[in-house]
Amino acid sequence: MARAMHAAMSRAWLIGAGPGDVELMTLKATRALAQADVVLVDDLVNPDVLQFARADALVIYVGKRGGHPSTPQAGIIVQMLAHLRAGRSVARLKGGDPFVFGRGGEELQALQAAGIDAEVINGITAGIAAPAAIGIPVTHRDHAQGVVFVTGHSAGSGEPDWAALVATRMTLVIYMGMRRLSDIVGALLAAGMNADTPCAAIESATRPEQRHALARLGEFADTVSRAGLGSPAIVVIGGVASLALARSVPMKTLSVGVGCRLHTSAVQIETAVRAALGSHTFDEISTIASIDSKAHEAGLLEFCARHALPIALFSREQIAAIPVAEPSAVAREHLGVDGVCEPCALLGAANVSAGSAASAASAASAASAASAASAASAASAASAVPNAQLLVRKTAHAGVTVAIASIIARTEHEPTTHDTEKQDLP
Repeated sequence: MARAMHAAMSRAWLIGAGPGDVELMTLKATRALAQADVVLVDDLVNPDVLQFARADALVIYVGKRGGHPSTPQAGIIVQMLAHLRAGRSVARLKGGDPFVFGRGGEELQALQAAGIDAEVINGITAGIAAPAAIGIPVTHRDHAQGVVFVTGHSAGSGEPDWAALVATRMTLVIYMGMRRLSDIVGALLAAGMNADTPCAAIESATRPEQRHALARLGEFADTVSRAGLGSPAIVVIGGVASLALARSVPMKTLSVGVGCRLHTSAVQIETAVRAALGSHTFDEISTIASIDSKAHEAGLLEFCARHALPIALFSREQIAAIPVAEPSAVAREHLGVDGVCEPCALLGAANVSAGSAASAASAASAASAASAASAASAASAASAVPNAQLLVRKTAHAGVTVAIASIIARTEHEPTTHDTEKQDLP
């Protein structure tokens, strides 16, 4: 009798955790999560949202991610029912919204068939949040009177009718389409969509590691491939993407100099670079620069590959030719130079200016110019490298040093070097 009463008091929730940013989870979702005895968590849910769960809650990971091994849907339902029948309250926690490509409808049906009521708590779906994260509205009076959400792959129901979707002239927001992006683009072109249609792909939307790529439809698949974007990602196709295309593609004018110890991880380098960037973004980085002894440093190479960034490597002689304001005794003892990240940042920027970020020949000429200038401070170091300016002096984070330089683009209307000496420098 007591067991039956306990079972009757159990509750079930289907909760949307939102697109990734913890602060985009609803208050109602956090309150429900705090009541659950058992939490079944999908793979795409940001683990930070579990801070709202009870400390004694049983957390079960039932990964569901397109293209990866997943817990069978039937097995998830069996677990939910077993805990509920044992008198435990269960929260099924899903990324985005449980009713938007989240199979929440199937789970609700299964619970109702078992005589169990479940409360659905909506979440912000990635199909709206991801475009918004880069300034794209999914509807706009000048571009699209509506939006169609579609999955890039389906469970045995066949290919979407791309021709019918093209005919709607609405914004297409595609979930789980990255693995088949080339096929999807080909189908849209074959259905008559203009090759100049603006497109966007947004990976890990609203999270710190968010990245995106923008291109016209005819070049979209190749652009995304070169950028190295992968799942989870949202694809947006339609005129609304031009709003990001027009204002969200910064010039790649930054050179990031990196100094690191042996066996430094890609995560450590990423953390240090993000901290140094401040208000700048990864989309502004043209090259990563370091000393040539780091040519095979696995963490640095992984970091560059992750962000599809070229790496420029410079010799000790080239680096030594760029004056460093605050020499490092450790760097001198270990590498034979006073510092690495600031000279490398400047040399990398000079290479970008020359149009060959990975060219050692360009670096050598920049180093020669620096040596001839014989400057002795950070300011003179910047002026010693043609068309380069140090934006961020050396910063250190967990053993990784970072400096950032940029190209100085001059026109006939801009002040000369002599004139800028009279002004306040940043």
